[in-house]
Amino acid sequence: MPEKNRSQTSWDNSSNAINIKWNWIDGLISVLVLVVILVGIYFGTSKLISVLNVKRLLNLNISNIDNLTFSIFYGIQVLLMLGVVWFFAIYWRRSGFRDLGFRYYSIGKTIWYTFLSLILIFIVSFLYVFILQRVFGIDAPGSKIDELVASGNVSGNILIVVTAVIAPLCEEVYFRGFLYPAFRKSFGVVIGIFLSSIVFAAAHLDLYSFFPIMIIGWILAFMYEKTRSIFTVIFLHSIYNLTLILILLGRVQFIKMY
Repeated sequence: MPEKNRSQTSWDNSSNAINIKWNWIDGLISVLVLVVILVGIYFGTSKLISVLNVKRLLNLNISNIDNLTFSIFYGIQVLLMLGVVWFFAIYWRRSGFRDLGFRYYSIGKTIWYTFLSLILIFIVSFLYVFILQRVFGIDAPGSKIDELVASGNVSGNILIVVTAVIAPLCEEVYFRGFLYPAFRKSFGVVIGIFLSSIVFAAAHLDLYSFFPIMIIGWILAFMYEKTRSIFTVIFLHSIYNLTLILILLGRVQFIKMY
């Protein structure tokens, strides 16, 4: 009986089907919950900061945000993202961590797939920026992370830990471990990859980089589909983010993709 129950709540290798307990409705509700809460926090906090700035009780903006403030704001986002996964998958649907992709996969293959994926990502990113600049005359605008790095108020070590460790972990658990399987279960692999990648790109709130981020989402979801392990996509996401943040911090000399 234990073996039978386990097979009903994990990936079925023989039929290439997925039998997780949560569904696309759970995934959609989780997206709406995150949007409502994060938008509420964003506008509420912005209004409070604006009032305090006017009254000269506080002087805070993206250019002077410090380590503590950055850690608090990002920590809230992490807790919310992992919290909805825990509620819908673990608590509500009584699933296990294995259903979220916490399973071993070959280290050698993970490194090889990561290498190939990074090459593809950088090629796509380069072509995207090249076309926008040379054909449409559109230059890449500065991002919030660019401003944080330029201000120097947030420690480079904190930025590295957040972008290369914490962000890949929580984002992959949510987008690939939870959201993608929910869409895949009801709509199939192709639509599942497409929908989860759209949400992944939209969550970054960067219109200029929407397309390349969506492509990255496709690659991550495809890798998760093939390996069925959350560790492989966390590793790829981590190495990619680490490369970019080291470039921004000036610790690695490379071409800025976007």
